[in-house]
Amino acid sequence: MQSKARHWLLTAGLFALGMASPAFAGQVPDDVKSLKLLVQKLLEQNQQLARRVSQLEKQQPGHNPPSVKDKDLEQQVTKILRHKEEERTRKEDFGHMINRYVDFSGLIEVEGSAGQDFTGVNESKFELATVELGFVGKISDWARAHLTLLYEEGGDDKVLVDDAHIIVGNTDKFPLYLDAGRQYVPFGNFTTNMISDPLTLEIAETQETALQIGFKANGAYGSVFAFNGDTNEGGGDSRIEQFGANIGYTLKRDSLSLDIGMSYMNSIGDSDGLGDILKEKNLLTADYVDGIGAYAIAHVGPVSLIGEYITALDDIGDETNFQPMAFNIETGYAFRIRGLESTVAIAWQGTDDMAGYLPERRFLGSFAIGIFPGTTFAVEWAHDKDYDTADGGTDESADTFTGQLAYEF
Repeated sequence: MQSKARHWLLTAGLFALGMASPAFAGQVPDDVKSLKLLVQKLLEQNQQLARRVSQLEKQQPGHNPPSVKDKDLEQQVTKILRHKEEERTRKEDFGHMINRYVDFSGLIEVEGSAGQDFTGVNESKFELATVELGFVGKISDWARAHLTLLYEEGGDDKVLVDDAHIIVGNTDKFPLYLDAGRQYVPFGNFTTNMISDPLTLEIAETQETALQIGFKANGAYGSVFAFNGDTNEGGGDSRIEQFGANIGYTLKRDSLSLDIGMSYMNSIGDSDGLGDILKEKNLLTADYVDGIGAYAIAHVGPVSLIGEYITALDDIGDETNFQPMAFNIETGYAFRIRGLESTVAIAWQGTDDMAGYLPERRFLGSFAIGIFPGTTFAVEWAHDKDYDTADGGTDESADTFTGQLAYEF
């Protein structure tokens, strides 16, 4: 009788374990420890029951009950656990793995515009202004990879790798980091509320395959960077000769935030916009000319203030009178219309020594409203004033009206 009791008790223990394990089948790997603790408790309880049954059986003379070892029971439990883990892994599809290790974002901007240029030619068009897909790999807390694919209508109609770089470091735990790969080096800031890019971006944005070492701690930030640009002073060997640095500080206090900074690059002619001009002017082998920039961005409640200035420190090339400069002064006001987030902004921008490429002065006004989550509709008016004829311009004005529908996710 006691032998049968022992047999049924062991069978019940296995059955109870088998019934308990499905409840844990859908758990994530971190709950395996909890499952192992449960198994250990069941084993201990089974051992206690087995000892009690053994004591009762010893009271029956001449009876030799069959022996069931704890090791055999543990092997059966391990088999059940392995089966459940394999089942959970099979159910974890590829999409779930992507969501765990990769942050995905996207932006689509569709624009319609109408305007007249400095020569009096009228133009109107619709275009797919921007398609941007961004990926951030985050397998480790101490390293991540950034990849952005970009398409802009009006170029060569190709999808380009806009940036692809690896950041090693975690500034939440340690202030230093290393950033290597195709990136926009930190020369200039270019923050704006407008649809159009600011004129500071037109002369200073620099996309290169670079190595950057930076820091971020207690509101302060900065970095140094180096790359091999398109310019090559004096010709000869092509080497890593371009470098720069930036430094800044951010402050946040209730409804006030402030970001101020400065940047430097030893060859401003390697910026994307100026590089094309130097190639056109056959100045890629001219002496390197330093460039500096300064910016301040403030938010006081609903009001935003932006100021930025970027300039070359000397003429690029001999006797060319070519010392590019650009500035942007902008203010915006954020408010709600029937609960929808809206922003109205105005800006005054300008350049120097950029006749034939950019306007001498630009006045802008814009209005944007978030019509749905992630969806924004914006309109902009831009009034450009060209350089005087004595400076190589037309001395004419031009106006452009632009509407944009953007979706960001």
